[in-house]
Amino acid sequence: MAETRPLRRIKLTRLFPEGINPDNPDDMMRLTRAIQEKAAKDPDKYGGYLIDSISDDGQYAIIAPMAMPTDDKTLQKLVTQGEARAEEIDVADSIGEARQKQTVDRIELNYASSTDPAIIHEAGKTWKVIDFIPRTSVKCAVMLQLMDERTISVRQQFADALGIARYPWQIRITPTAEGGWKIRIRSTTLTYRPSTHDRKLQETVESVGAPGWFFKGDADNGVITVYPGMLPTFPKVINPPQQMWDSADLHHGYFAMRLPDRGRETGDLLANNWQDAPGVLVAGASNGGKSVVINNLVYSALSAGCDIAVCDDADKSADFIWCRDWVIDHGWGCDSKESIAATLQHVLDICAHRANLIKQYGKMNYYGLPEDVRRENPVLLLVCDEIAQWASPLTVPPGLSKDNPTRIKMEYEKGINATNYMLLRLISQKARFAGICFLYASQSATAPNGLDPSVRTNLSSRIIVGAKVSDSVRDNVLNDAKSAPKVGEYLISSGVSVGTGVCELGGKEACVYKSFYVDDKAHGLEFSDILRQHLMQRRPPQGNGQAGHWDWGSIVRTVPAASEKPDDGSMYADDDEPVSRLEQEGGFGEDGRDVAERDAPLRGAARAAHMSAIEQAKLTAQLSAEKGM
Repeated sequence: MAETRPLRRIKLTRLFPEGINPDNPDDMMRLTRAIQEKAAKDPDKYGGYLIDSISDDGQYAIIAPMAMPTDDKTLQKLVTQGEARAEEIDVADSIGEARQKQTVDRIELNYASSTDPAIIHEAGKTWKVIDFIPRTSVKCAVMLQLMDERTISVRQQFADALGIARYPWQIRITPTAEGGWKIRIRSTTLTYRPSTHDRKLQETVESVGAPGWFFKGDADNGVITVYPGMLPTFPKVINPPQQMWDSADLHHGYFAMRLPDRGRETGDLLANNWQDAPGVLVAGASNGGKSVVINNLVYSALSAGCDIAVCDDADKSADFIWCRDWVIDHGWGCDSKESIAATLQHVLDICAHRANLIKQYGKMNYYGLPEDVRRENPVLLLVCDEIAQWASPLTVPPGLSKDNPTRIKMEYEKGINATNYMLLRLISQKARFAGICFLYASQSATAPNGLDPSVRTNLSSRIIVGAKVSDSVRDNVLNDAKSAPKVGEYLISSGVSVGTGVCELGGKEACVYKSFYVDDKAHGLEFSDILRQHLMQRRPPQGNGQAGHWDWGSIVRTVPAASEKPDDGSMYADDDEPVSRLEQEGGFGEDGRDVAERDAPLRGAARAAHMSAIEQAKLTAQLSAEKGM
């Protein structure tokens, strides 16, 4: 495909107010980064361009598409200087790689020993065949170039990377103004395929250059350009961009910056598309930045107009105090495991209501509903953190008597945890079509922590928090952990790895990221305080510091198993209903027997075991029904 794009000029006075030195590698590398940033913003105009020259006055850089045959101009200059020559041979000596190799060996040997005064010899340089060019039906020209040892070595290494180690003349290699290399592949002998060659090419680029060097390939024209560069990095802190404060919407749940591509200084903004990827998994150890990632996503969702419900371990729920004023009625599941179960059930009830609306309007999903209906039923984000604390399977220690308080408590909690897990699983399976998004977070995404494969499979966006993460965590979270990058050791050693991790968003290729963060220590403001300030300006809350609260009576009505709690819910301050004397003292039937004794409900360990068995039976029945058993 012929390159038709023109040469372009880039004004340099702003980038180099004191002038550019084309012989200074740092200046040329800085100019290369500027061109790559332009290409990222406008790929149609600047993609695949490289420096051709600097104007004589130093005011402009002339850039050219990599496929433009500027290397022919370089070759012509070498011919003029006597450092490139053509030898005429019979076409028969150029047909087939084996015959070409014989011809190359013969001609290069002849040139090495030639005494012809027209053939230049320089110390440290050797004549090498660089191309076969057909002239007529019977004659062919062999092009030779006087190469230094560095150029010969670089050409051979790239020939190895492209699988033509025995035939290096099939690529033409030319130094570039940036200090890199331009490689043109003979179209008649080799096809450059990125999927086949790129990994090996990048290894070669860093071998002939240094870590941070990179390349761009043009498969249509068989051209590869190698650029000097430095390893991409992050600032120590990345403040939330203006887009996050002002422009978050359902398709842009901003939370981080991607590690810049090689050659660039800034990375692309990362955002979850809640409509396409309503399920998000966040996994990472405590104090590793998990709350920062979650709060970025929560802010973006609330700023976009979503409703929110939160479930978290009571001891950790302070992480979400900043956004509690925006929590829906009966959406605060952070006071106890029972409030979590009630909140999850409430979300499923909302899902069922919306399913009826979708059926009523004859639509496929929530997003097909009329706008006024969706406005009355906003997208809902369910945030579930520290899942292992309240949805993981529990084992009651053996050997405890039936009235042992520990056994009573654990039998009960075993049932509540099983209920929470079942509800989590159902939400991940059913809620997405109803405009309900769900963010599940845990230190470890495994079945013993409440996140087995049947749940994880419905979480299409995966975010690992932490610079150093074990392979087992990567395997459980990422879809393709082997191909996914890792946070580089150089980022860790340079002190910029705080807030970094690896993510796959909506099935896209995995990448390294760094989450947004800002604080104002001078005014005593933490990140959550600043998020709240911005959200107050963009979307004043409807609730208050008690938004979403569940009273004990409402919990029991929503989750009947909670009525069997060993402390009978007395932990709730609003549980002030008097206990009936009849319940305390029993009554007498007509036959005179003690009805309370005759029909007494199960108590102690027997009662807890009974309720746990019921919940386990419900779960088993549910799972069996889903499997068609």
